[in-house]
Amino acid sequence: MGVPSFRKAVAGVLALVLVPLTVVSGTAAAADRYRTVTDFDAGWLFNYGDASGAGGATYNDSGWRKLSVPHDWSIEGKNPPANPFSQSAPSTGRGGYLPSGIGWYRKHFSLAGVPADRRVSLEFDGVMANASVYVNGTLIGSHPYGYTSFRYDITAAAKLGGDNVVAVKTDTTSQPASRYYTGAGIYRDVRLIATDPVHIGQWATRVTTPGNTTVHAETTVVNESGAAASVSVQGVLSDPGGAALPAVTTAAKTIAAGASATFAYDVPVSNPKLWDLANPNLYSLATNVLVSGTVVDDEVTSVGIRTLTFNASTGMSLNGKSVKFQGVALHQDLHGLGMAAPQRAIQRRLAQLKALGVNAIRTAHDPPSPAFLDLTDRLGFLVLDEFFDVWTQHKYSDVGDYATYFNKTATSPTGTPAVPGASGSVPWYQVDATSVVMRDRNHPSVAMWSTGNEIRDPIATRTPLLTRMVAIAHSLDPGRPVTQALFRPADSGDVTGATRTIVDVFGGNYRPDEVIQAAKTSPARAGLFTEMGTDTSAWTTVRNNAMVTGLFLWTGAAYLGEADGLWPRAEPDFGLMDGVGTVRPIGYSWQRTWGAPTTSPPATGTTADRVLLSPDHSTVSSDVDDVSYVKATVADSSGRVVTGSSAPITFSVSGPGVLVAVDSGSPVQETFRGSVRKAYQGVAYGLVRATGAGTITVTASSAGLTLGTTTLTGTTAPFVPCTGSCN
Repeated sequence: MGVPSFRKAVAGVLALVLVPLTVVSGTAAAADRYRTVTDFDAGWLFNYGDASGAGGATYNDSGWRKLSVPHDWSIEGKNPPANPFSQSAPSTGRGGYLPSGIGWYRKHFSLAGVPADRRVSLEFDGVMANASVYVNGTLIGSHPYGYTSFRYDITAAAKLGGDNVVAVKTDTTSQPASRYYTGAGIYRDVRLIATDPVHIGQWATRVTTPGNTTVHAETTVVNESGAAASVSVQGVLSDPGGAALPAVTTAAKTIAAGASATFAYDVPVSNPKLWDLANPNLYSLATNVLVSGTVVDDEVTSVGIRTLTFNASTGMSLNGKSVKFQGVALHQDLHGLGMAAPQRAIQRRLAQLKALGVNAIRTAHDPPSPAFLDLTDRLGFLVLDEFFDVWTQHKYSDVGDYATYFNKTATSPTGTPAVPGASGSVPWYQVDATSVVMRDRNHPSVAMWSTGNEIRDPIATRTPLLTRMVAIAHSLDPGRPVTQALFRPADSGDVTGATRTIVDVFGGNYRPDEVIQAAKTSPARAGLFTEMGTDTSAWTTVRNNAMVTGLFLWTGAAYLGEADGLWPRAEPDFGLMDGVGTVRPIGYSWQRTWGAPTTSPPATGTTADRVLLSPDHSTVSSDVDDVSYVKATVADSSGRVVTGSSAPITFSVSGPGVLVAVDSGSPVQETFRGSVRKAYQGVAYGLVRATGAGTITVTASSAGLTLGTTTLTGTTAPFVPCTGSCN
């Protein structure tokens, strides 16, 4: 993906204006981008349940619900605000007792402004799950894995001069589908991309920063025109302040019709502003494609100049300084928002974790969204980017999990780039591993790849699969190490078997002695405690063993699912914080252990007297990426929280705002929609988004308590993520 400021920069009807990019006095002047990337999140229609013929161009969808994506229909249920939880849900407690099945989305859109020679694609950052995409009634492709991105070329099915309709069927019927809550629907961003027939391939640009003094870029240009073209590539690197360095242009190559060519170049950088955990400086690289000297396509990549190394005796170093993963594992749901979390909500969670001393995130146990990695780049986190929770074997009776698809032959088109070294048909696991590495490899926050979590296949099955995944990662992303979160590595044969030398960093869950043993065995390698409980004594082991690069705690925040037999609870009792970010005692313990500035829980009272309201941000946008968490505290007459209160809180919003969800940290099932939420340990939240500009008034009431009120300022300005230490 490009820099975050371009994520939603172009909206409405596409318009392509070819204006040359020039470099004047070291500053890039670009009136328009040559490639048009359109935010495609607004204006969808939704139907809960199956709808015969809904993929057709003329299907009558006039009665469907209007909404914007990202959207998670499971977290809200069929009839919000009715409670969607059910003890008899097919998802079982592992899926949080929440609904599953089929949901349909349709969107009508015009391509009237697109010239007839453009190539047009739809890109989905993630659809849960088994997505089938139709354009004007034509099935374009199907994608089973809900956590990987895909892009379909829709040029042949689209009407470039007029109106079109896209329909997406999502299907989570096969249950249980995971050991934890996965959500359902188009739960990540969608964009429409229009390019010249001669253009940069999908996720084809790879950027590295050797020696922290050079930005090295490689990219592949595809010629989908009907004639050979003389192509060169120009790179324009801009520093964190926006000033452009001198452009670098490659020699031209002739690319035949239907062929592709790879280009490479170096941009020297003097006095670089390095990316690190405290100062996550980001450059941007504009890659321009020129045909016979005229720019026809471009792409912008966010770049962090940094060197991350792993050593068998000294562990991990960032820019030459020793550093350890002070990490937590995170599932991807944001409690009451489900899987369709606005960037502001993710940013808030990351900022809360950073305040506890966390510097690293393990994306347990699936690939994250591009939006998540945009934020970890900006905020200064290291990321262990994980591929899968299962390979060929189900962990339980989860017939709908990824094991169903792992070794199944991928259907064409896959919506992803070609698997390196493959010819003919390939299994889905190779397709998905390829897409994760190619999509995420330019993020400076991504420190390592993890091929899986506690995989239960026997070692004889695992060894060739692991070998192939490591080869894919090394081919597409040389230099970035690969690990795996191993299950009982000594018992499973990984300490003495092939696994130990196939992975670059030896990782294991809950068996620190076995990780250390394997890491020290010749040929030695760095080790990692990929998953540990929250006992702070584990940090002493990390600190006392130089080759151990750190640990990831289970977990950073509470999550839905993994709750079989816990009804009416819909979640287990893990997390340094609860689902809305209230820090638990163990969170404060790790804050002290990691040496972060100490904070304390709020003062408590005993007799409830009033409801106090406080927003985490006093300004909130109508952008779907924004939301303000308005905290309602049941307090005594002195303003101290009454943690014993579970009083129902009723929220109301007046002015240009809307209540997106209600929430609390309670693990007990209760609807997140509507206007009422029981306080948990004296606290509840109303999540508010603006619908326009102006003053938004939020009130919270509870029987017998003084009413709480606060105001927010609504704006229509786009949400802009923060950088460094922020909330």
